[in-house]
Amino acid sequence: MKASPQSQSNGSCAEAIVAGHSGAGHSGTLREGNSAGEGNAGGEEKRLEEMSAFFNHRAEIYDEVHPEHLGGGMESKRIIASFLPEHTKTIMDFGIGTGLELESIFRRFPDIEVTGLDIADQMLGRLREKYPDKGIKLYCESYLTYDFGECRYDAALSLMTLHHYAHNTKKDLYRRIHRCLKPSGVYVECDYMLHGDDYANAQEIEDANFAAYKRLKEELGITDNKEYHFDTPCTVENQKGMLSDAGFSDVKEMWHIGNTVILVAYR
Repeated sequence: MKASPQSQSNGSCAEAIVAGHSGAGHSGTLREGNSAGEGNAGGEEKRLEEMSAFFNHRAEIYDEVHPEHLGGGMESKRIIASFLPEHTKTIMDFGIGTGLELESIFRRFPDIEVTGLDIADQMLGRLREKYPDKGIKLYCESYLTYDFGECRYDAALSLMTLHHYAHNTKKDLYRRIHRCLKPSGVYVECDYMLHGDDYANAQEIEDANFAAYKRLKEELGITDNKEYHFDTPCTVENQKGMLSDAGFSDVKEMWHIGNTVILVAYR
C-alpha cells in the first residue's frame, strides 16, 4: 500500500516541538530549523541538545505531540503491523521510545516477543506503564553499539529515529540489522525522508541539512562524539541504496504521506 502525499502533513522543523523516537544516545546554545523533519526548532537562540536528554525532557508530552508532526499522524504507527510477515514471532524495535506502534502489533500478534532499545530511560518508563503484562524486553542502550546477535529475529523495526544519522553510521547499522534477522526476516523503517514527489531538489536539501549540522557544531564549539538532536533526513533513493548495500535482497517503498515514508527491506 502506498498512500498519496498530503502537503499539509509536511511539517516545518521551525514549528516543531518534539521529533521522532530517541536516537541511539551538553547542550550547546544557538537554534535553527531544517526541512522535512520536525525536530530542529526555530528561534533566535541556537542550540544542540544531547539526544537522550532531548527525549527524556519530552517524555511526558511525547505521545500527544509527536503524532501531530508526522505525515499521516498515528496511521503511520498503526499501519506498521500490516508489513510484518504472518510468521512473525520475534521483533527487535530500535529506538522504541514509548512504543506507539505496539498497540496494532499486539492486536495482530498477541503473543509476539518484543525486544526494544532506547537511550531515553524516561521514554522506556512510559512504555512499561502501557504494557505491564506483556513482558517486553527493554534495554536502555544505544542501538549503534548494542550487540543484536545473528539470525535472532523475524522482523526488525525503526520508527522516526534514524533521521539523525549520517550515511556511514546508517550503513554500519543496516549491516548489523541484516545479520540479526532470520533468513526470511524483514526490516521495516518508518521515518522522515526527502521524497522526490515532494522535493525536486531533495539531494540538495539533504546536503544542506548535514552542512547546517556540521556548521552549528562548529559555532557551538562542540568537538566530542556525543549524539545531539538535529534532523538530517536523507532522500528515499539514498535510503534504498544504503539498505541494498547492507545486503538486503529487495527494498520497497510501501507508504508515503507528506514527510513520512515507510520502507520494507527483505533479507
